[in-house]
Amino acid sequence: MMAGEDLRQAVIVAAYEVRKYLRSRRLLGMLILLALIIGLILGLPPALGSSYPSTPNAFVGTFAGFASLLAVLCGVLFAADALCSEHEKRTGYFLFPNPVRRETIVVGKLMASLAASWTILLLYYGVASVAALAVTQSLSVDVGLSAAYALAYVSCVVGVAFLLSSVLKGTIAATVLTFFLFTLIFTIVGALLFVGKVDPWFIPTDAAGIISNILSAPGQGPPGLRAFVPDPGISLAVFAGYFVIGSIVATVMFRRRELKT
Repeated sequence: MMAGEDLRQAVIVAAYEVRKYLRSRRLLGMLILLALIIGLILGLPPALGSSYPSTPNAFVGTFAGFASLLAVLCGVLFAADALCSEHEKRTGYFLFPNPVRRETIVVGKLMASLAASWTILLLYYGVASVAALAVTQSLSVDVGLSAAYALAYVSCVVGVAFLLSSVLKGTIAATVLTFFLFTLIFTIVGALLFVGKVDPWFIPTDAAGIISNILSAPGQGPPGLRAFVPDPGISLAVFAGYFVIGSIVATVMFRRRELKT
């Protein structure tokens, strides 16, 4: 457990990280992307002459289909270079001599990454919920569960991104690997496991299916083939495991890693 002074320092580190997001316009970029996605989801049906779904679950389910990708982008922008940038850009020379433990630095950066990522996803689901109320005049508990699952998934992404950021030397390598790990590599591994008749419940991208499954019936897959349907409880445990292990390993690696000239 962190002492009071360590927690205060972690909050200060987090505040400076958020300032960095603002200066680099990462938050602005994510907000613009958010607006584009929401605009397309809400604008395309009328433009194409089709109607909106009549139930709140189906309506928000359209938004939930993009929540996983949004979570990955948040992890890439707000977490992938959080630790390795201190070494690559030599900012650690100014940060490390200060009377603050490296563990506190990691916790502060982690707090900032989670805060920024959760804010983006909560805004996304907030707009989706308001739109669902306006169109269907109702809202269900399942919408809140889907949002909670999305927050858990983005926490998993952040944890893994921090782990990669602590072991890789360059920000580009950490950013690219984080992105492709969650958009391609995990997907391929999960598909191969499933073909081999092994349920990929421990692969985070497959576990993320709970985000949209809660709002609609899971797909049945091609005739004659079974479809993997992740269990919410197990999936949440998987997300927690990746986050906790990733954060702990990142902290240990960051503490041991030395600046090199």
